[in-house]
Amino acid sequence: MDFSWKILVFVEVTNLFCIEAMFLAQQLDKSLPPRYSLIPGTKQKFLYMQDWYTMKYGDVIAVPLIANVFVHLAVYGRINFVQWGIFVVLFLILTVTGISMCLTAEHKPDQGFPSTGKVSIQGWLHMPYFGVGWSMGTISLINLPFGHVTGPVLWLGVFGGVFYLACLFAEFKSGNFDPLKKVD
Repeated sequence: MDFSWKILVFVEVTNLFCIEAMFLAQQLDKSLPPRYSLIPGTKQKFLYMQDWYTMKYGDVIAVPLIANVFVHLAVYGRINFVQWGIFVVLFLILTVTGISMCLTAEHKPDQGFPSTGKVSIQGWLHMPYFGVGWSMGTISLINLPFGHVTGPVLWLGVFGGVFYLACLFAEFKSGNFDPLKKVD
């Protein structure tokens, strides 16, 4: 597969637009607690977008490199009907499951889901973004054994995947993914 700068730039600009829309939604939401404040009844910080490694670094650097693979595959006609079906089903499952999980009383409040049963505008924007990103990554991985992803497209995608996994590791290590811990 030939690498296209036009595709990469399109993906990067589209991704930045999505991130900026989420950031703007967060900044305009006056119902969110102040940044660096503690979640009531806990000693845990209320996290904003810029406090997550996956959002601050992963979504800005890794996601567009992974999405670049997917878009190259789509442009070159390498995604078949079954894979498009997998993409849609996976997107719906991840988005709906993500929203459902984050609406529970056990979810640690954050900028997307500031309290039990409440979704912020940023949360409504982020969950489909999350579902699309992971679905693109899955379809890209499915295509690897077929040899459809080669050259710079492959290596940029591999770098993006490894970088995103490093960001996920940082989330766990930092405690950002810790469950909600009420203080007695």
